[in-house]
Amino acid sequence: MYATRFNSPTNRVVLTGLMAALALLLELFVHIPMFAEYLLYSPGDVPVIVTSVVLGPAPGLMAAFTKAALFVVLTGKGGPLGGLMHFVASGGMVLVLGLLARKTKGKSWVLVPAAILTRVALMVPMNLLITPIYTGLPASVIAQTLVPVVIPFNTVHAGINTVLSLIVLKVFLENPRRLARFQVALSEKGSGTEARH
Repeated sequence: MYATRFNSPTNRVVLTGLMAALALLLELFVHIPMFAEYLLYSPGDVPVIVTSVVLGPAPGLMAAFTKAALFVVLTGKGGPLGGLMHFVASGGMVLVLGLLARKTKGKSWVLVPAAILTRVALMVPMNLLITPIYTGLPASVIAQTLVPVVIPFNTVHAGINTVLSLIVLKVFLENPRRLARFQVALSEKGSGTEARH
């Protein structure tokens, strides 16, 4: 739907890097407790979703991995297992959305339920398998939190971030003037990067 507007390989690399950096900044500095103190909502998935819809699933996954890995490196929160869960939650969602965006041209409303279903379907088993390892709690205890906490949290998290992503796409990428300015900025950024190497 949008990928043809960013055909330049340099622009695609630059955009992926910028979106990964923005996603990391949002993840580091914007987080709101939701349903439980240890469950934090962050809009960090928004740039990653936009990347996947605009450039495709592979750049989206790269941005998701970069965000999750650097978050663990910079904060130490969650450790490797937390980083894995973070990547699965974001990566699985952006993979599906990136593929679906190409199948459902113009039907962006389909992306919201798809994101919710994907994230919930992934995070229920991940919580049962991974959370007991780094919390020390038995899986039976974690299972009791699925319906009142885990499923609602992931539903709201995925829903909000997908809607915000669609708004960003609508406002910035479907406006010819904004899109043109953005592409020029990317080209200048890419030219500067090439000149330094």
